[in-house]
Amino acid sequence: MAIVLALAAFVLAVLLHGLAMRAPLQLDSVRRFMLIGVPLGVALVTVSLARFGPTLPGIAAILLYALLCELYIFLFTLVLSSVSATMLIMLRRGPVQASALASVYDPQEMVQLRLDRLLRNGFVARASGRFSVTEKGERLHRIFTGLRRFFGHESR
Repeated sequence: MAIVLALAAFVLAVLLHGLAMRAPLQLDSVRRFMLIGVPLGVALVTVSLARFGPTLPGIAAILLYALLCELYIFLFTLVLSSVSATMLIMLRRGPVQASALASVYDPQEMVQLRLDRLLRNGFVARASGRFSVTEKGERLHRIFTGLRRFFGHESR
């Protein structure tokens, strides 16, 4: 029963995230999911602990919900930056010339797409035609650097 509760909460979070993506909010997709997923997670923790107590089924439900939410966020952020997924989305709208697809993935265009995404998410700022890292971008860089060290990857 506890696992069914966690699965139901996750399915509800995904469905509500789909609705939130259609709402005119000034939030990126991850924040929109967090806006829905966190309150549902708190509700799941409350219900699980009240109904099952700190038992294996209760804790398992909470951990399953957290795992599913993390996996969901990972998958849709992976798709956001996937070249193949972007091409499929373009092709879903109708036939596209190969030259049009190639122009979207021209190295200059790829850089522009990534810069636009960094600008939109507040990691870089543009002033007088020049880009600079924002405080938010610096924080993210510090986190990535720490994770790179933790996992034993060389600095670039």
